Amino acid sequence: MQKIGPKWKGLLKLLGPIFFVIILIRVVDLKTTLALLGEINLKIALISILLFPVLNTVLTFRWWVICRRLELAASYKALFQVNYISWFLSALPVFGISPLSKFAYLKEEGKPTGLIAISITLDKLFNIIGPICFGLFAFIYFPRSLLKYMHLWIFYASVIIFVLAVAVFGKKIWNTLKKLLGRLTSKRLHQIGRNIEAQLAEFWSNFDFKFFSLILVISIFIGLLRSLVLFLLAISLNISVGFGFIIACRALIGIVNIIPISISGLGTRDTILLLTLPLSGASNEAAIALGFLAFLWTICYKFSGVIFWLKRPLPSSSIRAIKEKLS
Repeated sequence: MQKIGPKWKGLLKLLGPIFFVIILIRVVDLKTTLALLGEINLKIALISILLFPVLNTVLTFRWWVICRRLELAASYKALFQVNYISWFLSALPVFGISPLSKFAYLKEEGKPTGLIAISITLDKLFNIIGPICFGLFAFIYFPRSLLKYMHLWIFYASVIIFVLAVAVFGKKIWNTLKKLLGRLTSKRLHQIGRNIEAQLAEFWSNFDFKFFSLILVISIFIGLLRSLVLFLLAISLNISVGFGFIIACRALIGIVNIIPISISGLGTRDTILLLTLPLSGASNEAAIALGFLAFLWTICYKFSGVIFWLKRPLPSSSIRAIKEKLS
């Protein structure tokens, strides 16, 4: 688990909302944006809500696969509930509450402290690596100088070149990657639990390319699911745009959202859509309307986890005790 950082890190999250306010005041016509939101197709918007449990199922599956590899005996059902609750708690204005709640729930079940911390950190690590790899598609898709559909050929060529590079230099690349990932996780877990360095070293010794590929595929599939959500929301606003274009937009949003300067993507998501969606012929107001609707979807998704929280509330005293121990 990541150590709780200084309070100024929490203040950084205000930058996104500030960007959003500036956009509303200086860039778009607020009345037009509200009018677009008022014309939303509720049936299609409600269909996107059905993806709440689907997205959490895949997110939990990745965490469960990591736990299995660590030999951390946690049932998928329990992880699903804990993951959903952590998403709900992340909507609260408390920095680091999501990983802390995961840690607290699993510790309450008597799971080993070190393995819990490693599983949460590795899941977070792939939550960063996944969007970065997924985001590469956007850099191929968006160059304006390319002929129509030429980006697809460049994408396929890039994949072939990547496969050839792995075939020739695969072992060297893999060993270098393992060292970099090992150093990163060691820094994050330096002061947590006994024998944690030994547990982490054992994990990396058994870390192979097959396992890495599996986690990466799951992470990319998560990106596709989030793209589908954005696509459905765009349709609900009568925005005519292709799914491939939306995938590229969501890929860029995923990369930007890695930087902790927003609250549930408010402001950063809108900025990306403002830069990209007009390329498909949509107005600035449509881009901001879609961004805000996606923000509302994210908030509703997080608060839907209150169902599991009510069934299994964790006392705030437990969170504070763990926070003090890790500080």
